[in-house]
Amino acid sequence: MKKFFLLVILSVNICFYAQSIIWQDDFENPGTWILNSSIGTNGLDANSWFISDAEGGVAPGNCGIAGNGNKTLHVGCQGAWCVGSGATYNAGDGGFGIIDATTNKRVYNSTNINTLNMGALNLSFDYIGIGQPGADFGNVVYSVDGGSNWSILQGINSGTTCASGQGLWSSIVALLPAGCSNISTLRIGFEWHNDNDGAGSDPSLAINNVKITSPVQPSVTASYMLSSDTPCLGDCISITNTSAMANTYSWDFGNGQTSALQNPNAVCYGSSGTYNVQLIACDGITCDTSLMSITVQPLLTGTVNVTSTGSYTWPFNGMVYTSSGTYVDTAANANACDSLVTLTLTILTGGINDLNGFSSKKIVRITDLSGRVTVKRPGQILILYFEDGTMERVWIEE
Repeated sequence: MKKFFLLVILSVNICFYAQSIIWQDDFENPGTWILNSSIGTNGLDANSWFISDAEGGVAPGNCGIAGNGNKTLHVGCQGAWCVGSGATYNAGDGGFGIIDATTNKRVYNSTNINTLNMGALNLSFDYIGIGQPGADFGNVVYSVDGGSNWSILQGINSGTTCASGQGLWSSIVALLPAGCSNISTLRIGFEWHNDNDGAGSDPSLAINNVKITSPVQPSVTASYMLSSDTPCLGDCISITNTSAMANTYSWDFGNGQTSALQNPNAVCYGSSGTYNVQLIACDGITCDTSLMSITVQPLLTGTVNVTSTGSYTWPFNGMVYTSSGTYVDTAANANACDSLVTLTLTILTGGINDLNGFSSKKIVRITDLSGRVTVKRPGQILILYFEDGTMERVWIEE
């Protein structure tokens, strides 16, 4: 029912700074949320907000999964025309009058959030979502009077999908308006709207790990430099730690290897692909995290088998070969990584006097290329027919 789109993210460079957490919810206790408050027209087959692991929560940068025990808040379908579970929604029938999946619903936390004596506040959460821009979409909303009135903080832009078609989890950080600070009646909510035009793409919208934080200027800054973020397979990268005010370090290179050294040893990767390199730097009180992604470029290898009736010019490097043998050459591919190509060359040459000694098999017939029986003459290509039914093509030089 849905169409999926693939967007490949080649590299990410993110720094996370220390935060003072004012409030957070990971949806493991569904009773703290009020679901499916109507905020407009809702059809008989309207979609609904659910809290379950039918759309399982995973860390940003990972693909969606179901049934992993990590509950999320998500929009799903219901009713007789519902197909699938998790963040799978019904986009309607385009006006045929059979399905009415028009949806306008809000979900919000059931108790007030106290931000007294707090300054600037950030709202952050993890999400997946595609929908249909401008027609099937979600909003982040807030209330400063305990849920009586609501305002839109921002729309939730369509995310991306993995090659499997599952949503790619991402994160959003938004600055809350000044009116959300220093009050005891703040509430946070999410809205979902979709029309009934039958167009749109799963996943609909799923939310996890909602937090309100107060930014704190960190005493520690985690940072580092890579010798390359696009190394060739077989090459190792060196890492230079440029962190400030830290005294302990925790490295994760994304390939199963870790280190606690300030400046780790060279890191090598056994296969091509994208890897996340993470550094957590601490001073004993606060920590800071820096994350980069690298893409290990593949090497290209191959073997070419050629039989020639004279000298052979190899298109790969332009070299002219006049004798049989095995030749190897390298060249940079499109990723600036070496391609290794092997040429196995057999050159069929010889004179008339060498023809009878060409093979241990008995020659029973000799023709030209058109199949006409001929005699052995220099300067022509002949086809030799052997008693075992095989054939060879040779060039007579002299």
